Amino acid sequence: MVLSKVEPPATTASAQRSHDTIVNIAGVAKSFGDMVAVDNVSLAIRRGEFVSLLGPSGCGKSTLLRMIAGFEQPDAGAIEIDAHDVIDVPPNRRPVNMVFQSYALFPHLNVFDNVAFGLRRKRLPRAQVEADVRHFLQLVGLEALAQRYPTQLSGGQQQRVALARALVNKPKVLLLDEPLGALDLKLRKRMQTELKQLQRDVGVTFIYVTHDQDEALALSDRIAVMNRGALLQFASCRELYDKPRTEFVANFLGEANIVAGRVVEPGPVAVVEVRGHNIQVLDDTQAQPGDQVLVALRPEQLNVAVHGPSSGNVLQARVKDKVFLGNAFTLHLQVDPDVALIVRGTDRALFDGLVMGQAVAITWPLEYGRLVQP
Repeated sequence: MVLSKVEPPATTASAQRSHDTIVNIAGVAKSFGDMVAVDNVSLAIRRGEFVSLLGPSGCGKSTLLRMIAGFEQPDAGAIEIDAHDVIDVPPNRRPVNMVFQSYALFPHLNVFDNVAFGLRRKRLPRAQVEADVRHFLQLVGLEALAQRYPTQLSGGQQQRVALARALVNKPKVLLLDEPLGALDLKLRKRMQTELKQLQRDVGVTFIYVTHDQDEALALSDRIAVMNRGALLQFASCRELYDKPRTEFVANFLGEANIVAGRVVEPGPVAVVEVRGHNIQVLDDTQAQPGDQVLVALRPEQLNVAVHGPSSGNVLQARVKDKVFLGNAFTLHLQVDPDVALIVRGTDRALFDGLVMGQAVAITWPLEYGRLVQP
């Protein structure tokens, strides 16, 4: 497959910066011995934005976050925060604060004193410390628990204390390294909603590390998808889901059917031959005639019909299995011995009427089929 030429990222921070950029990362790289943890990553994060760094374990997302915080030094590249180069600035002098998965609360201090700790280290006036601490405790809903100790709090309450302690110092950027990872699923879902509302209320830029796709989609304005140290795509949730550039992004963010084919006619709307059927798909990879390509199709964007069209975007298949999921269903369809597709839907009448081995037609609107890079 012939891919479009990708320009190398700028090696200076100023080349990527715009007027509303609060964090600018340009050509940053970091290795630990022979292991490349972060590989030439460039990101421009806007003021007041909620950005998630998403990827599997070991992809480099936490290392990148630690370099922004100053806990790790990059081997190459530039990092700017609010238009200031911070490469040589120690962590305690950067305009950022960090919330860890463990929360790192002081067990011998009560909630009020935990939140006040950083302000007192700055030797601020007592009245200002008390006013700021009470404001942020009220913001996270813990004003009534100010005299309790960490051991007397639930996991969700401890997480709120950690957030208040970080935000009371009024950082320009808040860094969060999987802060909900220690919570049970039900509490994590509730805290996602509270965390997003808190970010909107305070207006601080959040950079959030997670390996949970649903969490990233629920929280983020934009998501940076990483794998093996490389940044694969940085875009809004909707764009990543509807317009993945690579097979990895299509499969990691949600679920996708990946079908191999051959380009018959190139162009923004390319004609691709798949198992004897010509289909039209969107293409921004600049594939050429004869290229072997991959087509990504989302399961919930496919339609199934017993008597479907014989031309256009259609693949003939047979029902291999069907799974009832309560409010939805999943169909496993076999196009040929080497190609199987998954379809998800909510039409119970269609689901109930299908039998194993039945011939069906799979169709989809043009905008839902897309070529992706392997």
